[in-house]
Amino acid sequence: MQLKTVFVISVMAAAVLAGCGDKKASVERAPIEVATMTATPTTAFRWVDTFGQTEGAEEVEVRAQVSGVLRKLNFREGERVKAGQTLFEIEKDPYEAQLRQARAQTQQAKTQLIKARRDAKRASELIKVNAVSRQEYDDAQSALAVAKSALALAQAQQQNAEIDLSHAMVPAPVDGIAGKSEVNIGSLISAGTTLLTSITQPDTLRVSFAIGDKSLAGATLTKDNLVRVFLPDSKEFLSAKLDFISQQVDANRGTLRLRAVLPPTDKFLPGQYVQVRLMMGEYQNAYLVPQGIVRQKSDGTYSVYVMEEGVARERGVLLGNWEGKDWIVTGGLKPGDKVITNQILRLREGIKVKEKNASEPQNAATGDTKQ
Repeated sequence: MQLKTVFVISVMAAAVLAGCGDKKASVERAPIEVATMTATPTTAFRWVDTFGQTEGAEEVEVRAQVSGVLRKLNFREGERVKAGQTLFEIEKDPYEAQLRQARAQTQQAKTQLIKARRDAKRASELIKVNAVSRQEYDDAQSALAVAKSALALAQAQQQNAEIDLSHAMVPAPVDGIAGKSEVNIGSLISAGTTLLTSITQPDTLRVSFAIGDKSLAGATLTKDNLVRVFLPDSKEFLSAKLDFISQQVDANRGTLRLRAVLPPTDKFLPGQYVQVRLMMGEYQNAYLVPQGIVRQKSDGTYSVYVMEEGVARERGVLLGNWEGKDWIVTGGLKPGDKVITNQILRLREGIKVKEKNASEPQNAATGDTKQ
């Protein structure tokens, strides 16, 4: 009886153990379904990012050509003005008085010329009959010449007075946007010295910027290098054209100065700070991967997951710059690697995975890469 009881207990224990084993096997984790992309080497542009400042390609300083007290401002700062539009008015009373004086002197000179001509004509007739001496005749002719010169001088002075009076009205020399007025009403203006304001033409802007000398390693800079100027807080950009490359590095700052011309646009204002990207060369045998799949590790390095023989493997990678929505990977991947593009937060080194939908072999992600 006791042997039978022991046998029954043994059989029951074996059954329980077998059931536990089946349950353990049944809860084994299924492979994670992942999407992949096939790493294919490509050639991508190498960029350097920096900041620059816009400036008017044609910026004109407005200065008065006559001195005097400023009496009136005829524009609003920051608004568009037309060439020839009066911006400032300088006190005109002194110049009006000078013009009246010049006109009177001109009239006086004309009267003296009439008298000199009359005297010269009379002397010419009298000398024929020896009614005047030769000296009196010569004096009359000299007086006529002096009168002519005096009239020419008076007319020139009148013309200068008219010009000075017109210069009391200071016009805009070009179309553009008027800057801040540098003077207030009542200020004494000095001719050719006092800066009144500046006018910029925002439809033609340039961007001045600098890059660090370390970025120059292996780079070839010409005016054909691509330049991108980004709109504020946006990934949208405008392409610009280099028009100046300094031929020496600033020894104090360790930077090289450059400048690019923007196409006609109303999306930037003169003096605005902007993000600039300059093409410095090319990455050969690089790979483009979505930015979202790149992990930054605690030591500051970067990695992606690749699928190898049904498991996820973490692969350390070297990054260049970003291109659109992709990172340019310059090291760490091999042609044909199956780079996992989703489920990144669930992945761990060695975890089982299976491919759900493999993507087509990787092509250039944007028009800025080459095969």
